[in-house]
Amino acid sequence: MSYLVLARKARPQCFAEVIGQKAVVRTLKNALEQNRVAHAIIFSGVRGTGKTTLARIMAKALNCTGRQGAEPCNECLSCREINAGASVDLHEVDGASNRGIQEIRELKERIRFQPSSSRYKIFIIDEVHMLTTEAFNALLKTLEEPPEHVYFMFATTELHKVPLTILSRCQRFELKRLNRQELHQHFSKLADQEGVEISAAALDMVAREAAGSVRDGLSLLDQLFSYCGAQVSEEDVLEVLGLVSRQAVAELGTALLKADLGRALELLAALQDQGVDIKRLGNDLLQWLRELLLCKLGPKTAAMLALPADELAALQQVAAPHSQEQLSALFNLLMDALEQPGRQPRFALEMAFIRAVQVAEITPTAELISRFNAFLGDAPLAAAVPTATVTAPSAQTVPTAPARPTNQTSTPQQEKKNLPQLDENKADWPEVPPPEHEYAGPEPAGAQPVPEPEPGAGLKHPLPEDSSVTAATSATASGPATKPTPAPESKSEPAPAATPVLQKPNKTPRDTSPVQLRVQRDWDHFTRHVQDQVKWMGLALQRALSVRVEDGNLSVLFHDINDCIMLKQPEQLRKLTELALDFFQEPLQVRIEEEESRSCEINPLTGRTPLEERKALAADPLVQTALEVFNGQLGDIRIGSRYKEQPVPEDGEETLLQSDEEED
Repeated sequence: MSYLVLARKARPQCFAEVIGQKAVVRTLKNALEQNRVAHAIIFSGVRGTGKTTLARIMAKALNCTGRQGAEPCNECLSCREINAGASVDLHEVDGASNRGIQEIRELKERIRFQPSSSRYKIFIIDEVHMLTTEAFNALLKTLEEPPEHVYFMFATTELHKVPLTILSRCQRFELKRLNRQELHQHFSKLADQEGVEISAAALDMVAREAAGSVRDGLSLLDQLFSYCGAQVSEEDVLEVLGLVSRQAVAELGTALLKADLGRALELLAALQDQGVDIKRLGNDLLQWLRELLLCKLGPKTAAMLALPADELAALQQVAAPHSQEQLSALFNLLMDALEQPGRQPRFALEMAFIRAVQVAEITPTAELISRFNAFLGDAPLAAAVPTATVTAPSAQTVPTAPARPTNQTSTPQQEKKNLPQLDENKADWPEVPPPEHEYAGPEPAGAQPVPEPEPGAGLKHPLPEDSSVTAATSATASGPATKPTPAPESKSEPAPAATPVLQKPNKTPRDTSPVQLRVQRDWDHFTRHVQDQVKWMGLALQRALSVRVEDGNLSVLFHDINDCIMLKQPEQLRKLTELALDFFQEPLQVRIEEEESRSCEINPLTGRTPLEERKALAADPLVQTALEVFNGQLGDIRIGSRYKEQPVPEDGEETLLQSDEEED
């Protein structure tokens, strides 16, 4: 008889000889013992895992006359005929070459006849997924209600190609890949039976090349036995199978991890000169990097590799000085290079090596974000700018009459005029007493006033403050003065007749509401409160031009839509409203507005809209001349009253009224 290859010689003849499929074997044996065998069974799985083998063992067990339990005896006439491939009641059909409807019709004709010498007629269709749709449809009725003397056994490597109508009529068994240890033990036993001495390292390489397929591993062993004879070494396996040694792969990967590009390219050229397949080399390198990653993740994932203890220790030693991000980045670079079609494998691998040596120099995004958050800390972004230092206002009062009582109370307007002019580019504005606070006279020597936040101190464009309008005894040079009106007399301390006291301009109920004043006064604190909860939201609120409270709505005005596009989203607006309710303890509904939507609002003090005021200031001849002389660019134009306030002259000159049309 001609020589039988190991794949046929070592084929299991009973359930006990099947390796690696314990769950499937146990189910089939119990079904035979309990007489619960399904009339149609489909085996699926990768190549060489035992699909057809199990179908033949089931056929022998069903027709065996000397069966004890579930195992076929392999001695009766039926078992001997099936083992020799001469049974007339066992029909094996190749689905790839008999895939048409005509072949299925002929098969259905044979189903009608009773078995010749066995108990059942058994039909095994290999690669059943290759049948045409018409062939499957022709088989449906017979498969659903077959005769009592017929069993169907199907085998396929692509279960997803089998129609659901077929799958629903079959009992399915999924065969898994065999792990490396099971293959190693099985191949070692076969080598002893063949009288061949093979090293453990060589067996491990064969088991790794088999990739879970018993038949593939047996074919490789057959080739090695033919080449080496009675003794097989690791070098023989590398030479016959064209593999790359793990030592060479580890040396190449270590050079990449150390960013030694010259050494990596030198090793690549040397391996190609030895005839190594570059694609295969790339796959081996990916496998090695995967093992490094699993070792880096911890002992539980390292146990998944099923490697010898010495190899596992060597991998852990290599992975120790490198971060998980670096190993992942290197793995992704090599995978992308190998998966790109239409490229020379060596060129693609060399370019991947060049990019891989730069992985160590790249800072991960997560680290950059953590550094940025550490830089910001809990303070707002504007806190990085030094705060302007404000000295206590002098107790000097502006003379408005020849004789002024020494106990006369200063008005808030006069007290505010004593503050120094602030630079609009400063991040933190000095805090001044609110308009309702009354300055009761000069402070003792060395005493510092208790600061309170200015209404709307955090806004770029606060609403016009009534306290910014002061008395004027003469017209300003830049524009007409606002006509003062007498203030109502105070019941507790009436003002002397010799001292003219100016009344604040008429305010709308919106401006005089306590909620409005509180919102303007505590806006800076509110933005910090929001920033503590949601950092980006607090920073966005710092770019607001103004805020106003009207009819229970807290309207926040922005200059550019890009500053508030995230805040206008419903979920963010809902979150901001909750924060406002929590901070102000008022039933306020936050609304986000753009400046364009209020561009038609006329300032009652200037008679212009904000857009008109900005255009007028931008076209001012003095501004244009300054831009031309200093070769500058026009930035933000701010028209709020805060940017127009001037300090009181130290020489005791009278304070002039400044209209909202003036610029800093």
